[in-house]
Amino acid sequence: MEKIRLQARDGASAEIVTHGAHVCSWIPANGQEQLFLSNKSEFGEGVAIRGGVPIVFPQFSNLGSLPKHGFARTANWQLIRTGQIEQGAAQAVFELKHSAASLAIWPHAFRAELIVTVAEQSLQLDFSVENLGETTLQFQSALHTYFQVDNINTTRIHGLQGLSYRDTVTNVDGCTQVEEVLTIAAETDRIYTDLVADVEIEQPHQLVQIRQSGFTDAVVWNPWVEKTAQIGDLEADAYQRMICVEAASIVKPIVLAPDQIWTGMQLMSVRAK
Repeated sequence: MEKIRLQARDGASAEIVTHGAHVCSWIPANGQEQLFLSNKSEFGEGVAIRGGVPIVFPQFSNLGSLPKHGFARTANWQLIRTGQIEQGAAQAVFELKHSAASLAIWPHAFRAELIVTVAEQSLQLDFSVENLGETTLQFQSALHTYFQVDNINTTRIHGLQGLSYRDTVTNVDGCTQVEEVLTIAAETDRIYTDLVADVEIEQPHQLVQIRQSGFTDAVVWNPWVEKTAQIGDLEADAYQRMICVEAASIVKPIVLAPDQIWTGMQLMSVRAK
């Protein structure tokens, strides 16, 4: 797979492969790897990469007739440009357009773009979709970001209190996040709706702040012990070293009229404690 390495002037870096326009690595300046990537992940044509940042489009999970999480994460994206931009940040732009294969299962003409920008302590992902067809289209989307943590038992998630969520583990809608801090002690798969504040992943040594726009939902996922054992491309202890916090639009699909463009963004910033 073609790999693109971004290097900011201050030393921050990111690595992306054209397969899925998949961000596989993010290392802030003078820092450590922030993204989880499974050692058992298959890097092959037509196979999703386990970890990093898969692009979910145009369907989330199995909520429709398309392959799970849609086809964007296993498609071959085109690198449009790469290089340093203002203030020494590094950026790459990728494009995916409809094809005979995509039209056979999702009959819409479209252009999708992912802009990856890395600078000092931040990684920003801008994802956009343009309707190139003559009829209205609708889709679900997510940036399925896998964050690497030292120990899930000492990881705390802030910013979700008061939000409603769908508990996908129990298939119960209309739950409410009562606790100020979310900790993970069992299989967790929640779709939080109408996110308004930033989400923070707190570990003893650092805070990762996650800001999003365009996306209306946020997904928090950890498969825990039994589910991890059922996932062939995850190591047995992977649940201890990862947490997914995803910028998403799922509950209310995005609707685009012809020639309209939608953009969603996820900005991740890390700081030491």
